[in-house]
Amino acid sequence: MTIQMEMQDKNLSKIESIKKEKPQSFDKPKKKFNYKKLIIILIILLVLSGIGFVVYKGYVLSKGIGFKLDSSSLLSREEPELKKDSSGQLTNALIVGIDTRETGEEHSTDTIIVLSYNHSTNKALMISIPRDFNVEIGKNSGWYSRINAVYATAENKEEGTGLKALKETVEKVTDMEIQYYGMVDLKGFTKIVDAVGGIDINVEKSFTDYLYPIGKSYKTVSFEAGPQTMNGTTALEYARSRHSQQNNEGSDYARARRQQKVIVALKDKVLSSDTLTDPRKILEIVESLAKNIKVSEFTINDIEAGLKLANKFNEQNGKIYSFVLDPTSGNYSLIEVKSTEPYAIAPKEGLGKYTNIQEYLEKIMKEPALYSEKPNIYVYDTGLGNTAVQKKITEMKKEYPYINITFNGTLFKDKEGIAVYSNTEDYADSIDTLAKYLGTEQKTKPDYITTKSGSTGVTILLGKEVQLEKE
Repeated sequence: MTIQMEMQDKNLSKIESIKKEKPQSFDKPKKKFNYKKLIIILIILLVLSGIGFVVYKGYVLSKGIGFKLDSSSLLSREEPELKKDSSGQLTNALIVGIDTRETGEEHSTDTIIVLSYNHSTNKALMISIPRDFNVEIGKNSGWYSRINAVYATAENKEEGTGLKALKETVEKVTDMEIQYYGMVDLKGFTKIVDAVGGIDINVEKSFTDYLYPIGKSYKTVSFEAGPQTMNGTTALEYARSRHSQQNNEGSDYARARRQQKVIVALKDKVLSSDTLTDPRKILEIVESLAKNIKVSEFTINDIEAGLKLANKFNEQNGKIYSFVLDPTSGNYSLIEVKSTEPYAIAPKEGLGKYTNIQEYLEKIMKEPALYSEKPNIYVYDTGLGNTAVQKKITEMKKEYPYINITFNGTLFKDKEGIAVYSNTEDYADSIDTLAKYLGTEQKTKPDYITTKSGSTGVTILLGKEVQLEKE
C-alpha cells in the first residue's frame, strides 16, 4: 500500500541586515507606523506555521506507519523508482485486511491480495488468495491449515513477525518476489473511505445477507444491482459479506472479487484531483492509516516514485485485471475442495505443492486480458484442411493451456485467410490477443458467415493461405 505525499523544499528568502544612518536632524516628523505591512507579515507567518504543522504532523504520522526519512534520497538527483523483482519489470505488493475486535485482539487475515504492476505494459494484476486456502503453518512444521492462520500463529510466537511470515508464505505459493506489504484494519478502511468522501461501486448482482456478523450477533445487509456511492461502513459490508444465498454471492470467492472492486474504486478516488489537492483529506487519510495499518519500510523515494507511477497509470489508461485462486482457476485444473474440512481448499497436486499454480500465474501475467475474459474458443475449418487445423489447435492449447479451445467442424473448404471475432462485445481484448497470435487483422465476421457460429465466445475461422496475385 502506497501513501502518496510530496514534500518540496522552498528557497528561503535571504535576510540582509541593513544599517540605517542616524538622521541629521531631530526636527523631521516621525513616520507613521505601517499597520498594513504588519498585518500582511503576520498572515504570512501564520500560513507558514500552518504549513509547517501539517508537514510535521504528516511526517510524525507517516513515521508511525513505516516511513523512513532518508537524507540521501532528499539530496539525490537520480530518478526515483519503486523496487522491482529480479526480472526488473514487476513491482509486487501484498495487501492484507485484518479484523481487530473491540478487545484489541487481532484475528484472522481475511483479505490477502497480491498486487503486481508491470512497468513495461502499464498493466496491474490483483490476485486474491482465499482465506480457506491450505498452506503449511510455520517453516518445516508439517502442519497444514488455512492461510488466514499464518499471521496470528506467528504473532503468538513472536510479536511483530506475523506480517513477514504471511509475506513469505504468499511468496512460496505464488513464486512472486514481494517488494512491499501492508496490512490495514477494518476500522482504518472505513475511515479512509469516509475521508475521501465515499467510493463509487457498480454492484453487478443484487443480494441479501441475513448473517452479516456484528460483534457477537448478526444483522441483515442488502445491495441492489447498479452504480452507487458507498460510505465507509457500507463499503465494508459490501466487501465482507459472504453468507448470501442469492446470485452466487455467498462464498469467500465472491467476497474476494468484491474486495478487489472496492480496492480499485478506492484507488480511483484517492488518486482523483479532488483528493490530491485537498490537504485536509490527505491528513485524514494519513491519520487513519497511522492508527490502523502496518507496512514494510518506505522512503521519500518510494513515495515520489509511487506518485509518478500513479500519474502514468491514469494518464496512459493503465488497466487492472482481477483473479481469485479458487477451484475454478486454470479451467478447474489447479485447486480442489478438501473433503476433510468444510470449505477448505488446497492444490490438486498435493499440500505444499504449487508448481501448477505458479505456471498458471505466469501465464495470466503474460496475457492478463485473455485470462480475465476467459472466452470459450470455437475453431472452424474454412479451407485450411482438417490435419492442419488440428495441428493449429494443438499449438494453441499449448500456448493457452487454461482456456477452452474446441474444434467445431468444417464450414467451408475454399475460403482464404484467418478471422477472429465474437458475436458479443465481451471479448474485445481476447480477440486482439488471438488475432495477434494468429497473424491476422480480420477481427470481424466475414460476409460469407450468415449464422451465429460460436455465439457464446470467440470464433476462429481457419482458411487456406491467401494466394498473392502475380504481377
